[in-house]
Amino acid sequence: LESNPAEHVTLPKIIKTDLHRMLEPIDLKIIFEGAGSYKLFYEFLYYTGLRAGDVAMLTYGNLDFNRRSITSLVSKAKRFHELPLANELFSKVKQCKKEEPLFPTLYADTSRKLKDNLAKPRLYMQALLKAKGRPKATLHSFRTTFNNTLRDLGLDMDDRRELMSHSSSE
Repeated sequence: LESNPAEHVTLPKIIKTDLHRMLEPIDLKIIFEGAGSYKLFYEFLYYTGLRAGDVAMLTYGNLDFNRRSITSLVSKAKRFHELPLANELFSKVKQCKKEEPLFPTLYADTSRKLKDNLAKPRLYMQALLKAKGRPKATLHSFRTTFNNTLRDLGLDMDDRRELMSHSSSE
């Protein structure tokens, strides 16, 4: 090449969006009041801090009613993780056969099908927020909200890391 064709090129401005923003109390009110059949799913996201795919794949066998805990395979970390089952959730979940999924309409055998299934509650939640003039949020926003709530309550970073099954505190 005789000259550099990219010599006078400038990079586009990157506008950072708060994709997984923390849900504010008004957002939570809108979501839970209009949740319909997704209410328990949204509550599991809010009270456990688990990823949406991990919650969708829960079966009744993952719930220990005696210890009031959830043992779940965390897909990203590829390891089992045990966390407390909030009283708010414990009272809403009935005991069923261990192999039955907690959320049969979201449960999937493949990651592609799981992604497709999770689009439904995500789009539903986004429509609820949009109808009330609220900014866009994702299902992961529940996880962000869970983490920030624990931080605001004074929980140590290492304890939050463990509860959320992060591999590092970064």
